[in-house]
Amino acid sequence: MRIPSTQLEPHLSKNLARFYLFFGSEALLIEEGSDRVRVAAQAKGFSEVIRYSVGIDFEWQELRDQSQTLSLFSNQRLIEIRVPSGRLGEGGTAALLDFLAEPTPDTVLMVLMGRLDKRTQSSRWFKTAETTGVVVDARPVSLQQLPQWIDRRLRAHDISPAREVSDRLAYYVEGNLLAASQEVEKLSLLLGPGAKLDLQTLEAIVADHARFSVFTLVDACLGGDVARSVRVLGGLRREGTDATLVLWALVREVRSMVTISRHLCEGRSRQTVYHQCGVWSSRGPLVTAALARHRPNFWSGLRARLLLAEQAIKGRTRVVGGPWLELERILLRICGINGLWFKS
Repeated sequence: MRIPSTQLEPHLSKNLARFYLFFGSEALLIEEGSDRVRVAAQAKGFSEVIRYSVGIDFEWQELRDQSQTLSLFSNQRLIEIRVPSGRLGEGGTAALLDFLAEPTPDTVLMVLMGRLDKRTQSSRWFKTAETTGVVVDARPVSLQQLPQWIDRRLRAHDISPAREVSDRLAYYVEGNLLAASQEVEKLSLLLGPGAKLDLQTLEAIVADHARFSVFTLVDACLGGDVARSVRVLGGLRREGTDATLVLWALVREVRSMVTISRHLCEGRSRQTVYHQCGVWSSRGPLVTAALARHRPNFWSGLRARLLLAEQAIKGRTRVVGGPWLELERILLRICGINGLWFKS
């Protein structure tokens, strides 16, 4: 079966499977999930842990050897295999399918991977893992979910947060789940069990660990959130993100919006156009809001300004304030700020 990481603890309280696959973009959730499996396995008598990392000290034949050998001994073991590349290869696929076909009663196998694309998730070995074992999806914690995630963590550490504390901490650590966990741990150590946490105390203790992506920036622009768009752009610049990467994300989105606008003007249904252009359901409202904010020809006209920004980034032309300010002007225009339209 396939479950989100949030459902792992209830599952382990009832059962311990012989195979677990962890995958996803949140490394923290993968590590914490694997810790829970180890604890549950130890409680069931799987006292020995054997760890491998593919590409460093491991050949897949060792999995077959271990599986065949363990049945001769009384020890129950947990075999943990990390796959940093996210690719099993032919040998790994065959070895894994062999194990899943005949799981050993004295062995729990746990495979830890990172992001897996849709093609991999549609592969035979992945589908077999879903059918015969437990596949744990470490899904990202969205901005909307993050305050509740933090609130649960604080209360699990016996800290009672005042109203808006979790929202404020989420603001500081947006896009960085590891930092969120570390801040909760730090607050627990500093305040002690049973403490009440108010905004003033939080402000005095917590640093700004927000980490953003160019995709966060694009979504903020489409949604018309001016303050967040400017903040994300500033965060990207402080983190040393290449301006070319920011430009690439904007160009890609504008091209998509040009195509979407053209198809809609031709009378095609919004649902069909969104599907053909790869707009998944969670982003649909953002795209719809951006389309409603501007006339169809806005998006094609914006491409000329993006070209100017590219020339500025490459040093082939000069714009007032430099390339980053030019990018800010573009994103403000996408947000719908008309009065700041460009002077170079």
